[in-house]
Amino acid sequence: MSDLCSLALDLRGGDVTRLRHQLYTAFPSLTFRTRAIVDALLLTSAGIGSAARVARLVGLPSRFALGRIMRREGLPGLRELADWVSVLEWVSAAERTEASLFTLATRSHKSPAVAYRVVKRLTGLTWVQLKARGSPWVLRVFVRRCQALSG
Repeated sequence: MSDLCSLALDLRGGDVTRLRHQLYTAFPSLTFRTRAIVDALLLTSAGIGSAARVARLVGLPSRFALGRIMRREGLPGLRELADWVSVLEWVSAAERTEASLFTLATRSHKSPAVAYRVVKRLTGLTWVQLKARGSPWVLRVFVRRCQALSG
């Protein structure tokens, strides 16, 4: 399955593969199950469904069990993790293409208004401010957020 995920990520694009590598480098001790969830978020532009559905798909009895595993591995809950993955993908794509958040959100099948609010909620910055700081800054903020959950 891991090879299949790697192939699919390579086919989807270099940015996703690079983001996957950055996330796995930042969180080297993720289990196979959690890596599969991260891969699924990357492959689907963070649209993998509800926590209850994902829990069933990875063989867990409930969304609560999924939440416990994710916290144990230093990650936020599924919804917040999906939002972080979206923001990381959007800022990486904007650096490469100069596309607006409106365009990137629309391509991700997300409401642009929701995308702007997610950026502000997670980072405390507007899209323009976030884009100026860049994807390395966003990744550092995400890692610090995860460390705060663990500590």
